[in-house]
Amino acid sequence: MPNPWKKADRVAFIAGNPLNEQSEGIIHMFTKPIKASNDKDVHFEMLCMLGIPCSVTVKDLLNFVSPMSGGITELKVVKSNRIGHYMTLLKFKTPEETDQFYETFNGSKYNSFESDTCQLCYVSHVEAITTSPNGSFGASFPLKGLIELPSCPVCLEKLDEPVAGILTTILCNHTFHGQCISKTTDTVCPVCRYVQSPEMQEQSKCSDCDLRENLWICLICGNLGCGRYGHKHAYAHFENTGHTFALEVTTNLVWDYADDAYVHRIAVNHEDGKVVQVGEGGETGDKKTDNLCMEFSALLVSQLDSQRQYFESQLEAVSEQSTERISAIEADLVKTNRTLAELEAKLAAVTKEKNALSQKFAVSNSLAQRLHKELSEERALIAGLSTSASTWEERAKKAETELAQAREELLDLLLNLELRDKIAEASAANNVSLIPRLLCFLCSSHITSGELENSEITVKEPTQRPRRRRKNR
Repeated sequence: MPNPWKKADRVAFIAGNPLNEQSEGIIHMFTKPIKASNDKDVHFEMLCMLGIPCSVTVKDLLNFVSPMSGGITELKVVKSNRIGHYMTLLKFKTPEETDQFYETFNGSKYNSFESDTCQLCYVSHVEAITTSPNGSFGASFPLKGLIELPSCPVCLEKLDEPVAGILTTILCNHTFHGQCISKTTDTVCPVCRYVQSPEMQEQSKCSDCDLRENLWICLICGNLGCGRYGHKHAYAHFENTGHTFALEVTTNLVWDYADDAYVHRIAVNHEDGKVVQVGEGGETGDKKTDNLCMEFSALLVSQLDSQRQYFESQLEAVSEQSTERISAIEADLVKTNRTLAELEAKLAAVTKEKNALSQKFAVSNSLAQRLHKELSEERALIAGLSTSASTWEERAKKAETELAQAREELLDLLLNLELRDKIAEASAANNVSLIPRLLCFLCSSHITSGELENSEITVKEPTQRPRRRRKNR
């Protein structure tokens, strides 16, 4: 029966704290996602979660796999060669649970904020070598357990108990209970303070056009520029500065712009320990070695001298700039002090003027209040006088009317008195027939008291008419 599985891909990984113990190895994965339970002869209980963004922490990852945490026995975080991403190895109890986890989570998003999706691959086996800081190598770590610890550093409980849940091994190779490590608020290991998962790293880019691919770094000044397949800023830097050697960032190959060729093929001479360039072959013997040594020495001296000149020029430029900046700052300081003194003098004068104006304002304010008070009193007095004047005018008019009436009554009374006197005089003169006519005349005519006083009443004696004789008819 043919094997339904395709040839496995190999992915390198790194795990552990570089200061303590570091593991390097290869993960053998399958390119075709076939269920492990379809073939009775093939049983795989391990998956690899690829391309996890560094923004997803171990706590987020445990929350992501929590719906099927019952079938997971171990979880290990490892670092991949891809910048900004890492991988995770998952060990399951049975192949059926492995298939169920693959069908459930493959292609799903880690959260609503991340655009990256979960990429799962079946793992056949893992090859790893543990190295110590002094360079010694250890044996390959076993697949089961990966890195074993006697107890959890957080809760101090044993890690081999069946109720422990997921045994989580973070990047520094320290193992914890999944519940214990998910309760920590820091993103570093509680034991060694190393990061739990790889952190985000800023990707290099061209210093002129921000291109992030095909980058070359100058070996003399460290300028980073794009290559000939970009905007050729690395070659433009060579034309401007004359720095001939540049290192390709991705392959670590050294290019010589003067010879237009790679010059990174160097080796160490075992006789004197000098670095020499590896030739193409043909010339052998000590002469070739001596020529290479002399050429390399001359090249090294020239490049060191070029570096010295470059950095000395940079230092002089920085010194000149610093001197100019210091001079400018001192001039600005003197100008600022002068301006400050002028402003302080102006402030004192303005303060003095303000105090004088404040006093004048206080005096003017008090005077204005007093005048306002007097004005109010004058207005009240004028209002009262206006009311009194109206009243007195009415009273004067009324008095004049009453006076006129009294005068008329007095005249009438005087007339009556004079008339009574005249009548009395007429009566004394035995002129009784004149009295009625006098009364009628007085009643029908308007005679003033003056006219009445100056007038005289004379009574004439009656004349005797001649008697006519009647004729007898």
